[in-house]
Amino acid sequence: MFVYKFRVLLEDQDDFLRDIEIGSKQTFGDFHKVLIASVSLEGKELSSFFVCDSKWKKHKEITLIDMGESVLEPPATFDEDEIPEPAMPVFVMDSVRIKDMIDDPHQRLIYEYDFLNPRTFYIELLKINEARPDIEYPVCVKQQGQLTSPVIPFIFDTDEVEVDEAAMLQELNEMVDEGQLDTESSDEALPADLPW
Repeated sequence: MFVYKFRVLLEDQDDFLRDIEIGSKQTFGDFHKVLIASVSLEGKELSSFFVCDSKWKKHKEITLIDMGESVLEPPATFDEDEIPEPAMPVFVMDSVRIKDMIDDPHQRLIYEYDFLNPRTFYIELLKINEARPDIEYPVCVKQQGQLTSPVIPFIFDTDEVEVDEAAMLQELNEMVDEGQLDTESSDEALPADLPW
């Protein structure tokens, strides 16, 4: 059996690196498990691998679970000047072997974890070797840096706050009366193409 050695880098963290070796007949589901274990992720979130070209353009998607969409459909109609992009084939991780998606000696993949708070990993094939009988694959053979928590934006929930509109209008009127707000319109005209 052959073993593929992949280097994994993280989009927004320069000190992060993982080298993972995986058997050619193992699946992307196996790759997913060793990758999330090497970075201490729970693995409960949706995720996908994307098979890319040398410029990181995505050509195939390999999802964690079957979402019921075997192929993304192109739009039914389009302008004559606009050529639709072909539909991206979609596969499921546990049913796709690693060797079936490798067609470049430096094959590139993107792994996206958790679509609500995404983490994007860039993966490149480094080399292909013969499997060693004393190693159980897949295995992370090199680790550098720890995965840091992403910055999650705070979302203000207005349902939990009572808004006293009458008090806000009274305060606004008082500010106008005291001259704290300029109520005269600006000399600059608004553009005519605004939607309102």
